[in-house]
Amino acid sequence: MNKKLINLYLLIAVFVFTQCSFAQKLSDSLYLIQEDEITKVVDGDTFKFKHLDKSTRLLCIDTEETFKGKNAKEKTDEIARDWFNYYYEQKAEKNSDHPIKLDSPFGYEAALWAQSFFKDVKRIRIERDDTLRSIDIYGRYLVYVFAEKNGKFVNYALECVRLGYSPYFNKYGNSARFHKEFVEAQEYAKANKLGIWNPNSKCYPDYDERIKWWNERADQLSNFYMKYVNDKNVINLLNSDAEINLSNNVGREVTVFGNIGEVFTDRFPYLLRTSISKAVSFDIIVEEEDLPVYKSIDIKRMDSYYFYCTGKLENKDSRFKMKLKNKDQIKFE
Repeated sequence: MNKKLINLYLLIAVFVFTQCSFAQKLSDSLYLIQEDEITKVVDGDTFKFKHLDKSTRLLCIDTEETFKGKNAKEKTDEIARDWFNYYYEQKAEKNSDHPIKLDSPFGYEAALWAQSFFKDVKRIRIERDDTLRSIDIYGRYLVYVFAEKNGKFVNYALECVRLGYSPYFNKYGNSARFHKEFVEAQEYAKANKLGIWNPNSKCYPDYDERIKWWNERADQLSNFYMKYVNDKNVINLLNSDAEINLSNNVGREVTVFGNIGEVFTDRFPYLLRTSISKAVSFDIIVEEEDLPVYKSIDIKRMDSYYFYCTGKLENKDSRFKMKLKNKDQIKFE
């Protein structure tokens, strides 16, 4: 081969390697919160870390709940004897329109698997998904945890989904970095009847219903980012910059995007509240004379799905508020 051509190929190879290395470093600096150690595996999606300054919520997984304490196995064995009847009795008791969460035999199994996954792991990386939603309303980091195994960092959440210990949990939006990988991991678990996809597993029996609901919410979020992400007049209450954007628009007519967390109807004015953080909230205010408007809107849908509310934004004592005077102020997309 021509020497000049060989040199050219070498230069191209060096360039590509350099660019990949640069991209990796950029990715690390953009998403990395810190390297740390896990001091305790509480359950399948809850860990304690040695040096982290906040608690965490793991992204894109939602393992089933499990009993804690010394008698956890005994309690698990007790409900496992007639698990499916037990689940539906609890659901009827809660009178919920959606699938419920409760301690389950499979939640206990997922916790044991998580403990074994992190056994003897010395190095982990804690990373965020994007720069828009890095902390939730409870002040927890929203994170992925990567464990070093055989010299490589493995995304725990992806492994959790791939082996059927959790569904792809996109109730609060699709993964910004790994959506395709999570979808493929879930399809692999389904195809191989692993974990929650095994009909013999004593897990929640209504994952199809859960995933349909989560996907609908994820589609709403995708629609928001496609249509309104650069619109300064539409404020996403889920994002980390929500408080700043609300503060900058007090006194103006804007549209907010979110879903109701609490409803207060013991006295007027009624409050439909979305928490931004422990100290800050956004309230839709309903005065007594506007009760017919309140009765005309779909409160259950506003609780289960994302909605848009348009009106004049006010603020008092970190309580941002908007008065509801017309049902057309509320819309769903």
